[in-house]
Amino acid sequence: MWLLTLITAGVLLLIAGFVKEISKVPTVARPAALTKTAHAARHATASPASLRGSPAASARVPEVTDASSGLSYHLLSSPWRRGCPSVLDTPMFSWTAGEHAVAGQVDLGGTVFDWHGNACSARLGPQFAYSGPNDLELAAIGAADGVGLAYYSGLRHYSTIESSSPMLVSGHQAWLVTFLVTYPDAASEGLAWTSEPGAVVLVDRGPRRAPAVFYVSVPDNLGTSDVATLVSSLQLNS
Repeated sequence: MWLLTLITAGVLLLIAGFVKEISKVPTVARPAALTKTAHAARHATASPASLRGSPAASARVPEVTDASSGLSYHLLSSPWRRGCPSVLDTPMFSWTAGEHAVAGQVDLGGTVFDWHGNACSARLGPQFAYSGPNDLELAAIGAADGVGLAYYSGLRHYSTIESSSPMLVSGHQAWLVTFLVTYPDAASEGLAWTSEPGAVVLVDRGPRRAPAVFYVSVPDNLGTSDVATLVSSLQLNS
């Protein structure tokens, strides 16, 4: 009996020693590893969104800024470049900022010259009656008619107003007129485009201040979405 008791006691001592050794293993090791993996997964998921939302991580889109009218808008990628062509300055419009791209060449009576896609801005001239936001629609339509007469009469074309609607630019009341110019004789005239969508936007700048006017016209061989891109990028820095 005493021998059995001694053996039993020895077995119990061995079991106790084994349990003691097991207890030395950190019980947090497995949860710690899982926590680290979960953190890495959350970090991997959040990183792209964080980068997109971070000004330092996202590339700033180049802009055209017009100090005279207060407007700013995207500068489209090459072949677009800064500057409104001086040939567009008329007694009715004197553009103070813009961008342009050459769509091709036009031959009028033996004179060959470049035809541009344009996006230009300025303050609306005094020849357009404007006394406040209630005049936005009529003044915008008048400006659209003005650019039509000034810039497209050299080629046989049809011009159609496609929409006329209010909009907001940086919280300021504005009016958008979109139009489409088509060239029925494009092939015989050697044009590299057959149509030219465009828009005029008039933006109220507050009492006793001339509204800002933005004009864009893009031949279809330069990009059919450029007009919408530029209009949607408009900002007014008042």
